Amino acid sequence: MSKKEIKYYSKEKLYNVESGKTVINQQAIYYIFIGISLILLGVGMYISIQSFQEEGKEVITGYSEKGKADYTVYLKDNTFYEKKFLPSGMQYVASLINTINTNFNYEIHTTNNLKYNYKYKVIGRLEILDQEETEKILYQKDYELKEETVNQIESNNIVINEDIDIDYDEFNNYVNAYKREYGLSVESRLKVIMYIDVDGEKSKDVEKLNKKSELQITIPLSEQTINIPIDTENIKNSGNLVALTNFSVESIVNLIIGSVLIVIGIIILSVAVRKYKDYKKDNIYTLTIKKILNEYDELIVNGNYTINEKNYNNIVYPEKFEEMVDASINLKTPILYYEAIKGEKSFFIIVKDDTLYKYRITKSYLENEEIEKADQKEKKEEEEETSLI
Repeated sequence: MSKKEIKYYSKEKLYNVESGKTVINQQAIYYIFIGISLILLGVGMYISIQSFQEEGKEVITGYSEKGKADYTVYLKDNTFYEKKFLPSGMQYVASLINTINTNFNYEIHTTNNLKYNYKYKVIGRLEILDQEETEKILYQKDYELKEETVNQIESNNIVINEDIDIDYDEFNNYVNAYKREYGLSVESRLKVIMYIDVDGEKSKDVEKLNKKSELQITIPLSEQTINIPIDTENIKNSGNLVALTNFSVESIVNLIIGSVLIVIGIIILSVAVRKYKDYKKDNIYTLTIKKILNEYDELIVNGNYTINEKNYNNIVYPEKFEEMVDASINLKTPILYYEAIKGEKSFFIIVKDDTLYKYRITKSYLENEEIEKADQKEKKEEEEETSLI
């Protein structure tokens, strides 16, 4: 948009204006100050962080964790098996099973004594399932096979070893009765689960040992032959407990400088943001003009003109600036801009033959428009609140 002087004669007076008038970009000034504040904040935080040093981590205690589930199947008196029991991992004739001895072993060993708080329990979870959709549980009941045991000790190891005898006929008969009662074909199982919860602490400045573990064996019920899977893998973990990380001030000068920069950055940022909000609120006219000049710069082109409204038979007043844009494109004629009253009123015009297109923007109109929009928004919110009530 070139900058040349034009003379415009309206019905009331003569305006000598500079075409392509540049609107002072105060907005950019606020962005510059916001940028400066962010730089100060970044530099201040970096210097402050660098003023601290991290003390090296020290291994205090090593630990190892082990857990295993197993079982032995004890048989009823029979003429086929010489032994009274069978080891795990076989296929078993359900009618010959007397009891199933489940064994759960869990251990934690540490290189130093810890103050342990630990608890464990064993439950039997009876589940009766839909035969076709086995993920659907028709019936479930929990049995306390080993009541919760809670212990507190100071030691370098924990050893838990529990043997739980399962009366196979008791649970098998229960399921068979359920099937007879409701005439259903179902699948069923008894899950034998040990829950272990361990908390170990050396001291407050050392990492804590926290372990939650499960060991599970699943016993099928109401079948002719069964296979008893051990559902959890053996637990085998190890690691170290280290001293908690400590920080110390390496340079008090850097800490002070960094803190000062952060404070200054925050002050500048808060002032810039507040001033920009006030500027935007008070300068809707300037921002609107600036937006139009930037967005339609290729159409708003001026030269040496002397314009007198009295010389035009037809004067068109478009309601929207987009209509001026359409007219400029269709008529292949530039839009001329002049500010009638600085900071208050501007005109955009197009001249073509004996027709003059004139679009006016005033500060008072824009401010009233904003007030109306705010009132409409508030009214809409009130209506929405009322409708919710």
